[in-house]
Amino acid sequence: RDFPRDIATERLNDLVAAAHALVYSEAPTSARRLRRFVLRELPGSVHAQLRWTGVAFVITAIFTFATFALGLAFPEIAANSLPQETRDNLAHRQLWTSIPEGLRAIAGPLIIVNNVQVAVFAFVGGMTAGALTLYLLASNGALLGTIFAVVHTYGLAGDLFTFIAAHVFLELSSIFLAAGAGLRLAWAILRPGERSRRDALRLAGAQSVRVMLLVVFVLGCAGLIEGFLSPSNAPAFVKVGVGLTTGALLWFYILVVGRVRRDSTA
Repeated sequence: RDFPRDIATERLNDLVAAAHALVYSEAPTSARRLRRFVLRELPGSVHAQLRWTGVAFVITAIFTFATFALGLAFPEIAANSLPQETRDNLAHRQLWTSIPEGLRAIAGPLIIVNNVQVAVFAFVGGMTAGALTLYLLASNGALLGTIFAVVHTYGLAGDLFTFIAAHVFLELSSIFLAAGAGLRLAWAILRPGERSRRDALRLAGAQSVRVMLLVVFVLGCAGLIEGFLSPSNAPAFVKVGVGLTTGALLWFYILVVGRVRRDSTA
């Protein structure tokens, strides 16, 4: 406790954790083991990497706000960066977000797969010393800012916000978590500290894989919401309420449960 960042302290913590697992070992499929993983190990690992999640958020926000401002200043250039079909829809004051009711059962899984792919690339990008992860954060932030600038120019920003309100909190949070896990890997490669690079990467990888388990689950929930609720005719307050509630539950799990469980094992 007196030297939380000391290499010997961290090594002793690893040994104590391993000894605890041996002494209190149970069948891998037992309910107690699963409960301990969900309520202690998983949120604790996510909470431990929050600073990297914050870095991912800041990078994305910088590019989002920068391109949004540029898009408002130069609307024609911003509009020309979008596909022609999108521009045609906007010219007729229509968004590209409608999903026919008969296709929503197919759209939901496709959305989940696409979002998980983005998250995995952001995570694995850490093995490129973070270069790919940073590129994905910057490019997605720039695209998000450009889209909102163009949609705002056409007076459809409110409609777009209503569409994304139900799923955007879960979706963006997951991308930030995945990218943060990737940046954690990159830091282990670039600055392993007193550990060997292999040991630093092993420890970072073990924590980051747990983060990705949560990311995949949350993106599954977000994809179902985006495929069914977001394109529906549900009132805006319902979509906003779902978005705020699910986002609050996720961050309560990370910030409160994760902190309590992490402190209890410190």
